[in-house]
Amino acid sequence: MAGALTARFDLPADPRAAGRARRLVAELLAAWRRPETVEVAQLLVSEVVTNAVRFVGARGALCLSLTLQTDRIRIAVDDGTTQHPALKPAGEDDESGRGMHLVAALALQWGVVDILDDQGPGKQVWFDLPRQPDPPRQEDSLEAACGS
Repeated sequence: MAGALTARFDLPADPRAAGRARRLVAELLAAWRRPETVEVAQLLVSEVVTNAVRFVGARGALCLSLTLQTDRIRIAVDDGTTQHPALKPAGEDDESGRGMHLVAALALQWGVVDILDDQGPGKQVWFDLPRQPDPPRQEDSLEAACGS
């Protein structure tokens, strides 16, 4: 597969956005023949989208993007706030505060990029997951099996 494949989805910044993002990620990764990354991608996108909804509120929409690169899959969420997520210690009884720790532990890398566009200031939170080697094409498998 030459080059990168990219998909973008606009999501409302409401409590259902994380569920929508999980479904979109699962469907797109299946279409890109990347089922090995679905569960981790769904978990991490849920955490990032939930944070965005929590801090953006009703102030705007979110943009979810996925890019299939040669060696990785990048998943990013743009929102309309400049408040960056942080890795903060969570207390034993805290009900929140662990999401970005999951992202940091399970992603190859993650980061935040400030953005300024015609909608105003905002940010993009992104994370990368490893891309497994492409499965063999069926005709390659058939030729190997038949000895051609």
